[in-house]
Amino acid sequence: MVQTDNIFVPNTSPENFLIKHIWKVNKSDFGIEKEKILPKGTAEIIFNLSKNVLCFKDSESSTFRFYQCNINGLNTSPVHLIKNESQTFIGIQMHVFALKCLFGIPAKEFTNRVLNGFDICDSLKELYDQLLFTDTFESQVNCIILWLKKRLKDYSVSVNKFKIFDLGNSTETESLSVKSICRKYNLSDRHLRRLSAEYLGMNTEDYILYQKYLNSLYTIHNKSNSLTTVAYKSGFYDQAHFIREFKTFTGITPGEYRKQMGSYPGHLFSK
Repeated sequence: MVQTDNIFVPNTSPENFLIKHIWKVNKSDFGIEKEKILPKGTAEIIFNLSKNVLCFKDSESSTFRFYQCNINGLNTSPVHLIKNESQTFIGIQMHVFALKCLFGIPAKEFTNRVLNGFDICDSLKELYDQLLFTDTFESQVNCIILWLKKRLKDYSVSVNKFKIFDLGNSTETESLSVKSICRKYNLSDRHLRRLSAEYLGMNTEDYILYQKYLNSLYTIHNKSNSLTTVAYKSGFYDQAHFIREFKTFTGITPGEYRKQMGSYPGHLFSK
C-alpha cells in the first residue's frame, strides 16, 4: 500500500474562523478497507476524486455511493465507508456554524445527513473541477481559500452570531447548562434555541450532552487518564452515565473504543 497525507491549518481571516483544517489523503494498492467514523463535532465538505466508495449509516441497511462532492453535517451516530482500490479525498473540516455562513441554510438541515454538494451550491462543481485538474496540494488549498473568500464576500456577522460562534468553539463542559449559557452570553432561552438550531445543528440541551461526549472522545486518547477520570473531566456525574451516553453516540463502550482507537480520534479502520 502507498499512502500520502497532507494537511493545512489556516492562520488568516476569515478562513481560520470557520475552517479547522484542509486535508488530502491519497492511497493506492490497498484492496478493500472499511472505515468507521464516529461523531466528531464538525461539518465537512469532502471532494471524492476516487471510484467505488460506498457509504452507510448505522441505522440504514443499504449502502449508497459517495458523491463527487459531499457535505456532511453534524453526526450523532457513526458513518461507515467501504473503500476499494485507490482513493483520493480532499476535505474541508469546518466548525458546524460554517454551514450557515457559507450556504445560508440552517446547520440543523445538514445534521445526520450526507448531501450532494452540487445540489447545495453550484460553485462547488466549479471548485471540484479545479481540484481535479490541479496537481499540487498547495495549489488545491489556494483554490479552496479563494472559493471561501468569494462565498463570504457579502456575509455580515452580528454580535449575537459572534456569541454563538464563541459557544461553538468552547470546550467547557463541566458546568455547562442552558441557564449558564444564557447568562454568559446575555441571551434569552428562546433566542439561544433559535441560534443553536441555525448555527450549531441541534437544540441546546442536545448540544450540551454532545459537547460532553466530544470532550470524552478526545480526553480518552490521553492514555494516562483512567476512564473514570475521563468521565469526570468531561462533565458526566458518574461512570454509568458516561458509558451509556458514549455508547449512544458511537455504538461501543469507552473501553471498547480505547482498545480499537488509532492515532486520530473518532476513526476506526478494518479490512
